[in-house]
Amino acid sequence: MSNKFRIVFSDVDGTLLNKNRELSSATIFQIRKLTQHNIPFVMVSARMPAGMIHLYREVPMDNPAICYNGALILKSIEDGINGNNKLFSTSIGYSVAKTVYSICHKFDLHFSLYSNNQWFASKNDEWRLREENNTKVKATIYSNMEYKISELENEQQHIHKLMVMGESMLIDALHNHLVSQFTGKINIYRSKDTYIEITPASINKAAGCLILLNHLKHKPEQAIAFGDNFNDTEMLQTVSLGVAMGNSPAEVKEKAKMVAPANIDDGVARTLETIFKFA
Repeated sequence: MSNKFRIVFSDVDGTLLNKNRELSSATIFQIRKLTQHNIPFVMVSARMPAGMIHLYREVPMDNPAICYNGALILKSIEDGINGNNKLFSTSIGYSVAKTVYSICHKFDLHFSLYSNNQWFASKNDEWRLREENNTKVKATIYSNMEYKISELENEQQHIHKLMVMGESMLIDALHNHLVSQFTGKINIYRSKDTYIEITPASINKAAGCLILLNHLKHKPEQAIAFGDNFNDTEMLQTVSLGVAMGNSPAEVKEKAKMVAPANIDDGVARTLETIFKFA
């Protein structure tokens, strides 16, 4: 079974990382084995490159990275944001970003904007602190976000992701409002009760995987993917072997070909060990 697989894709939070949001030693050990056999292990995440690079370095490996759920794809995580290293990049519309910001500002919600490898946060609050702890990345506080968006537009720099954080009832209301106003213009995804993540409409994790597979001259039949949440389902269905984690919602498990143990039980590592029987 293992011989046909040439690449492994994996979501990060809730899939690859344990309860401390770290790579366990068992996970690192299995990824190293893949690396030794020239099978790239590629992280596919809503995170920015800076939120993933420390994980790549722990293995260590210098592979491609699919960031912002596919809105930015780097050929090599170490080569960063130079033009030639960007395999793919697409943007949220600048006017859409301004509208979302103005709604958040009115309701006093935390608004974050991600462009390339930069994170701009509208306020210095506990939401920013929590996200910095989770991703090991520092935000730049930018109180005049409208001006920042205009600046990015003038420089034609892509806005890869917006994130809104706040109390779940406010996030509920905002989510419903955004869905009614912007369906088809942006992807709106609730990653937690208190988070809304927004990415360009034209993209998802599956599309990102297909772009990278094409670049590497691999076929979807040669790929495995791991995921735990609704924004992983297209990716799990696109590859030959889509693996849902034991901690996934039932609907996600139904769309997968296999269910692994939960992320806190080293589900990715245990599944890789079963599939790739390296001597």
